[in-house]
Amino acid sequence: MTTTTNTTTSGSTAPITSQRLPQCNPEVEQRVLDWFSSGQLLAWIPIISQQNFPDTPPDVLAFVDQYQEELRWPIRQPQDLLNLPEGMTGWLLPIDAKDTDVACGVWDGQVYILGITDQRTGKPQTLLGGRDEGATDAANQSLV
Repeated sequence: MTTTTNTTTSGSTAPITSQRLPQCNPEVEQRVLDWFSSGQLLAWIPIISQQNFPDTPPDVLAFVDQYQEELRWPIRQPQDLLNLPEGMTGWLLPIDAKDTDVACGVWDGQVYILGITDQRTGKPQTLLGGRDEGATDAANQSLV
């Protein structure tokens, strides 16, 4: 168990005791922490999928997916992640990067770092690697 300071969507910070989730990938988590520590500007790009947009027709999702690059949301500090849309998964990467295997989302006021797996093949996905087939988002989550 580790003690961390957790920021919630209400803006309060409180030390909490948390246990690392069994599916947590410490290497991915450390990479994200290194990005923030280095002062890099990051981007969050929503994953255009039926899971994120369940009421949207597949042909509309396919059309919007062509413009995913234009949907970059700037992330300057870890607290900015709490302003992401609740329950929506998106890619996280340095602003000048072209590809990433890191995704994140906010659920119940908690930021999660995710690994994305194609539900059909079970293979890991990246931003560019999943574009041709329309990435799905069965997520391996770790609490940040």
